[in-house]
Amino acid sequence: MLPVLLIPLITAFACYAIKSTRWMGYTSLAGALSLTAFSIPTAVSSISSPMEWMGGIFYMDALSAYMMALVVFLSLASAVYSIGYLEHEQKVGLIDRKGVGRYFALLNLFVFTMVLVTVANNLALMWIAIEATTIVSALLIGLGFTKRELAIEAAWKYIILCTVGITFALLGIFITYYASTAVIGTEGALNWTVLKGIASKLNPATMKLAFIFVLVGYGAKAGLAPVHNWLPDAHSQAPSPISALLSGILLNTAFYGIMRFVSIVQPSAGEMFTGSLLMIFGLISVGLSSIFILVQDNFKRLLAYSSIEHMGIICLGVGIGGPAGMYGALLHILNHAISKPLMFFASGRIQGRYGTTKIENVNGVLSSMPLLGILTFIGALSLSGAPPFNIFISEFIILKGAADQNLWFVLGLFLFFAVIVFYGILSGFGRMLFGGAKDRDPISHGSGADEKTPPPPGKPGRSGLSEEKEAESGFWTLCSNAVMIVMALLIVVLGLTIPDFIDSAIRASILALGVK
Repeated sequence: MLPVLLIPLITAFACYAIKSTRWMGYTSLAGALSLTAFSIPTAVSSISSPMEWMGGIFYMDALSAYMMALVVFLSLASAVYSIGYLEHEQKVGLIDRKGVGRYFALLNLFVFTMVLVTVANNLALMWIAIEATTIVSALLIGLGFTKRELAIEAAWKYIILCTVGITFALLGIFITYYASTAVIGTEGALNWTVLKGIASKLNPATMKLAFIFVLVGYGAKAGLAPVHNWLPDAHSQAPSPISALLSGILLNTAFYGIMRFVSIVQPSAGEMFTGSLLMIFGLISVGLSSIFILVQDNFKRLLAYSSIEHMGIICLGVGIGGPAGMYGALLHILNHAISKPLMFFASGRIQGRYGTTKIENVNGVLSSMPLLGILTFIGALSLSGAPPFNIFISEFIILKGAADQNLWFVLGLFLFFAVIVFYGILSGFGRMLFGGAKDRDPISHGSGADEKTPPPPGKPGRSGLSEEKEAESGFWTLCSNAVMIVMALLIVVLGLTIPDFIDSAIRASILALGVK
C-alpha cells in the first residue's frame, strides 16, 4: 500500500524539479504507469482479503479497491492526454515552462489526494484528504487564468463553497465520535472498521444528526443539488484533462465518504431514514440539472450539469438500496467515470479547433473531424442514457431496484427527468455534430475560453492553424486519440455485457457496505 501513496508524491516533486517541459510530461506518464503497476496487485488482493496498515489508519477492502482502480485508470488517461494537450498550449503561447511544471506537479498531487481518500480508514484522515483534493484541484482550475478570465473566480468560488460545505461533514464526524464514546468509552473511535462493528449500538438520534451533516457536507463536494453551485463554473473553466478528473472521479471520491457513512448509520437509524434523504437529494439533483441541460448554450457547462445529474442518479441508487439499487449505483460510478472524461477530452479538442465553447458557434464536427465526431457522438449517446450503451444499463438496474421496492413515484419522476436529459444532451451535441462545417477559419486555442478570442501576440490565425495541424499529427495526439477510442469501446462493451471481474468487484463492494 505504501508505494501506491508514495509514487504520485515522488512524481509530483520530480515534475516540478525537472527543467525540460517534454521530460515533465514523460515523468508524469512514467509515474502514472508505475502507479498502475503497483496498484493492480494491491487492489486485486484487497477484494478477496481486506488489508490494514499502520495500526488501522489505512484500510483497503473491495470498495476501496474499486474506487482506487477508477482513480488510477483516469489518472493514466489524463497523463497521456495532458502531454499533447500542453504541447499544443505551449506552442500557441498560452502557457510557459513554469506553468507546465506547476500543472504536472499539481496533477500528481491531485492523484495522491484522491488515492489517499480511498485508503483512509480513519474518519478524520479521510476528511483531510477530501479537503486536500479541494485545495489542489482549485489551483489546477486557476492555473490558466491568463487565458480564461473567469478561471480565478471559478477556483475561488469552488474552494470557498466546498470548504464551507465539508466543514459540515467535519461536524458530522465530531458527532459520530461523540456517539462512539457512549459505546466504547472516553477514547471513542474514528476508524470505519471499528465504527462498523459497533454501528447497531450507536444512538439513533445522534447518528441521524451526524448523517445529515455528512450528507450536506460531502454532498456539496460531490455536486449534489442544491449545494452544487461551484460545479458548473469550475468544470467549465478547468483545463480539459482536469475537468475529466473532476467529473469522472473527484465527485465519486466525495460520494465514497457518504457511502461509507451510510454503512455505519443504517444499523441504528434504519434504512428508511438514510434512504429517504438520499432519494430526495438524488431527485432534486436530477431534476434541477435536467432543466439547465435543456437550456444550456455552452457545451462544457452542459457537461458540468450532466455531472450533477449523474451524481444524482448514483445518490438515488444508494438511496433505493437493496442489492439492485447498490449494484446499479456502483456500476453507474464506473460508467460515468468512462463516459464523462471521454466527453471532456473531446470537448477540449473541439474547443481547440473552433476557439469557443458556445454550441451555436460549433457546427459540422462529424464532417470536419470525423474520428472526433464519432467519439463525441458515442459519448453523447451514453450520457443521454440511450441504449445499448453503458449508462443505460446502470440506470435500468437502478429503476429495477425502485420497482422491486414499489417506489413507483420515484421511478416515474426519474423517468420524466431522464427524458428531458435525453433530449437536452442529444439536442445540444446534435447541433454541433451534424450539418455542414461553417465557412470560417478555426483558430487554435486553449481549452478554457468561453468565446472566440484573438490569437496570442505573434500567433496569427493561419499560423495557429498550421501549428494545430502539426500538433494533431504528432505522436502524443495519436496517443490521445487512442485513449478516447479505448473509452468509447468500453462504453459500447459495457452496454452489451458486464465482464465477470467487474461484476465480482461490484458484488464484493456491496458486501463490504453491509448490503445483503
